[in-house]
Amino acid sequence: MSKLKKLIKNPELFLNDFIQKRNIDTSSISSIARTTLSKNFFNVKSKEIVDKKATLITSHTKLFTKTIHLLHTGEGLTHGPSHLEQWIGSFTRSDDSFAILIRNKALFDWAFDKYPELSIVYARGANDVENILNKLPFLLAIYYFSNTGNLIHTLRYNRYKHIFLGHGDSDKAASAHKFFRVYDEIWVSGQAHIDRFKNSNFNVDHIKFIKIGRPNLKNILSHQLKLESKDSSKVKRIIYLPTWEGVYEENNYSSVHLSCVMLNEVLKKFNYNLSIKFHPVMGSRDKTLKALPNEVSEAFVNNREQVSVFDKTVPLDSFIGSGDAFICDISAAVSECIATLAPVFLYMPNDRKIEISNSNMNYSDYTYTFSNIEQLLGLIDSVIVKGSDPLAEMRYKALDYLLTIDATLNDEFLNQLKIISKDSTLLNNDRSRVIQ
Repeated sequence: MSKLKKLIKNPELFLNDFIQKRNIDTSSISSIARTTLSKNFFNVKSKEIVDKKATLITSHTKLFTKTIHLLHTGEGLTHGPSHLEQWIGSFTRSDDSFAILIRNKALFDWAFDKYPELSIVYARGANDVENILNKLPFLLAIYYFSNTGNLIHTLRYNRYKHIFLGHGDSDKAASAHKFFRVYDEIWVSGQAHIDRFKNSNFNVDHIKFIKIGRPNLKNILSHQLKLESKDSSKVKRIIYLPTWEGVYEENNYSSVHLSCVMLNEVLKKFNYNLSIKFHPVMGSRDKTLKALPNEVSEAFVNNREQVSVFDKTVPLDSFIGSGDAFICDISAAVSECIATLAPVFLYMPNDRKIEISNSNMNYSDYTYTFSNIEQLLGLIDSVIVKGSDPLAEMRYKALDYLLTIDATLNDEFLNQLKIISKDSTLLNNDRSRVIQ
């Protein structure tokens, strides 16, 4: 038997031969451990061998179990990892079983390695998706993080509740448009997102909105609300969180073209610590921006103790709590930063028309807006150095408006999952019903 055939047909025999030929001491290896090791080794290797052209991979999925919730992502490696990382932790905190349906092979491979303990399936086409759904007899709801074309393959099933979760909260035009009519429910962070729809030019009366707060920011929000005041004597840290360049240049609201000079001026004038995280998809349209993180790191090579550049894959909620102030662009990062109640300096380009979905609070109500470096330096001097922070109270109002404090602290997201799970008791009585 060749090594390859032995690996595929009898992985434990392959492992035994491997151990013997290398004179490995097996006295401390239990039979269970040997079997587990061989299975794990086989799973990794066989996946590499047999699924390069596969359109359906179920080996990492618990089919025919009581899986009630299905997370759907039609994204690839550019957007997919950040979307999944934002929500997987919140679903894991629930007592309900869930699975992840991934439509991109590269993203499936990433998720397979990142979350080996989770139930994950790869299905490329409509028939593949149907094959999977037929093997999840207890499924009640499908959740979506973004509007991709391939989600039509799940949306066509009336027997499920289709819920949009999104991947952030911002006033960008993509936050409220007619495509959202396809969902049964839209779970939003706060009233701001609902108002964006109400202020749009189409009817949304039939859309059901549910405010769930921001589950991934619960710890940060809870901590900040308990603080009476920050220690003004400590060294300040400013966190820079620019957005990406957008699909089209006219919708490019990013400040990255200013970043090297702007951050150098901030460091030179105020001597604060700087943390920088570029958007995960920066450089998707403008390839020249892919090298920017390295260029910024090199620009501050002599200030490594003060300036740090986070990898683009690091989640915001893992470090924004350390910020004393933020420099942001028009993006969902603003609402993340508001959870800290720290001042936000927002870049507003003045060389183009800004198309946004307006809520009932303007950015200028709770952030300090600037259009050039000189304005930014003046605002930092006034707000942080001199301590004049007239928008402090408005940030608290914006916090509740954007993220719904009570819903976040009281785990409304988990409560809504439980409501859906209760429907599973009726499943066997009438599986063909349309979920209202």
